[in-house]
Formats: sequence, structure tokens, C-alpha cells
Amino acid sequence: MYEGPSNSFEEEQTPIPTLEEVRGVFERLKIGGYKTIRQLEDEQGLYLLDATVSGEDGDAEYSYMRAGRYPEGQASATAIHVTFFSKEGVPVGGHSVAKYIGGDWEVTP
Repeated sequence: MYEGPSNSFEEEQTPIPTLEEVRGVFERLKIGGYKTIRQLEDEQGLYLLDATVSGEDGDAEYSYMRAGRYPEGQASATAIHVTFFSKEGVPVGGHSVAKYIGGDWEVTP
């Protein structure tokens, strides 16, 4: 178990999204046919979910991370981001697609 610095980014009273809630956001975003690459949990629940969608022009990788500090990185806010890859596997762009604010998911344009 990772015993690094405390999760100073994470507020104790903030609700933590469940796996089902994160998958629900994927459905709202019409992300179909995704394959889960990595799913990690700690004593508080899901903190990281990476999923990929294959496309003709390249793949898209969606990454959920709960606010906090983890062995795999840190996030100041709970959010889902997308990264687009060319056919050759080179990252070519990306952006935030949803943020978890006050217990609700807000889809970002």
C-alpha cells in the first residue's frame, strides 16, 4: 500500500464517485465500446479509471482520476479527461470532458 504524503488536495467531506457513476458519465458522453485498461481503488474507493476507444483515425483514451495524490500521479480536482492518439499512437490532442463539482458531474464543452 502507498504511504506517501497525505491527500492534501482532497477534502474529507467531498463525496467520492463510484465506478457506476463514472461509467454513467461515459454513457452520458456517448462513449461506447470502450475497453478498461486500468482500474485502481484505495480504502476510499475508485481513484483511477483508464479506458480506450478504438477508431479509424486513431484511439481515444479517457482517464478518470479522483482529486488527491497517488503513486500514479495527482489531481487537484476529480475529473475525466480525454487524449486523442494518431494511428501511429502519438498523442495529438485532448481536453477535459467532465468535472465532479459538489457531488455532481458537469460535462465540459
